[in-house]
Formats: sequence, C-alpha cells, structure tokens
Amino acid sequence: MNSTMNRKTYIDNFDRRLRAWDKEIAKLEKKAEQLNRTLQQRIEALKHRRDTATAKTTDLIHSTEDAWREVRNGAEDALDDLKKAFRKARSKFK
Repeated sequence: MNSTMNRKTYIDNFDRRLRAWDKEIAKLEKKAEQLNRTLQQRIEALKHRRDTATAKTTDLIHSTEDAWREVRNGAEDALDDLKKAFRKARSKFK
C-alpha cells in the first residue's frame, strides 16, 4: 500500500510539474507572437523606407541638370536611412 501511495504522490507531483511547464511554454508562445508582430512592423517600416528610396530613382531620372546634385543628395539620404533602419531591425533579432 505504501508503494501505491508513493506512486500516486509521484504522479500528482509529475503532473503538477508538467502543468507548470505548460504555463512556461504558453508564456514563450506569447512572447514569440509579440516578437513576430514587432518583426512584421519593422519589415513594413523597411518597405516604406525602400519605397521612399525607390521614388528617388524617378526623381533622379527626371531631374534637371541643375537640380541633379540636390536630388542625388536626397536619394543618398533615403538610401542611408533605409540602411540604418535595416541594421537596427536586424540587430534586434540576432
């Protein structure tokens, strides 16, 4: 009878520990969902910056000779902004 009691106690304890792990796994899943949302937001922001830089290509093509240098500087700034944002986003997920 003593071994039965020990067995039941062990099973109850084991089950309790499993439920504790279930809670920890659920917390991890929630964190992963939050990270995924954050990653998606960062990707969307990167795409927006890329679109801004892409628009600068049109500006470069259609700019006058006099305005070309100023447009070029704006295009370089947009590309630098994209590069910095990408590096920052990538560093958050390493």
